Amino acid sequence: MKWFYVRWAGMLLIVLILILLNIRHYENDLRSISPEQLLAQPPTQMVRVIGRVQAGSLVYDPISHAATFVLTGEREKINVQYHGEAPENLRELKTLVISGRWEPSISQFEAHNISLVPNYGFVASAYLVGIIPSGLFLFGMERKVALLYNKIKSTKPYEPEESSIDQG
Repeated sequence: MKWFYVRWAGMLLIVLILILLNIRHYENDLRSISPEQLLAQPPTQMVRVIGRVQAGSLVYDPISHAATFVLTGEREKINVQYHGEAPENLRELKTLVISGRWEPSISQFEAHNISLVPNYGFVASAYLVGIIPSGLFLFGMERKVALLYNKIKSTKPYEPEESSIDQG
C-alpha cells in the first residue's frame, strides 16, 4: 500500500511541475498588456498588447498586407504599424491582441502578428472542472482495488470441504 501513495504523490508532483511551467509560459509568452501599461513602462523586448481598433483609424493596403490603425485601451491610445501576413481578424471596433515592439522614438508600435483575444480563465476552469473530479475518482477507485487486492491476498487459499456422503 506504501507504493500506492508514493506513486500518487509522484503524479501530484508532476502535475504541480506542469502547472508551474504553464504559469511561467503564460507570464513570459502569452500575457497581454494594455496600452496604458505600455506607455507607463515602455518595454524593450517584444510584447503583446490588447486593445480595440478605433473606428475610422484603420488604413489597410491589400497588396503589401500593411496596415496602420489606432489601438485604444481604457484611457490611452497607441498608433500601430502592422507588417506581416494578411490579417483575417483586423476590423474596426474589434478587440485584438497584437505582438511586436514599441518604438519610443516615433511613439509607434511595430506589430508583426495579430490574434484574437483568448479566454484563458474559461480554458483553465474547464480543465479543472474535468480533470480534478476524474483524478479524485481514479484515486478512490485505485485505492479500493488495492485494498481489496491486499485483503484477498491475506486470506488463506480456498480448500474444498470434505465430502460427508458415504460412498457405499
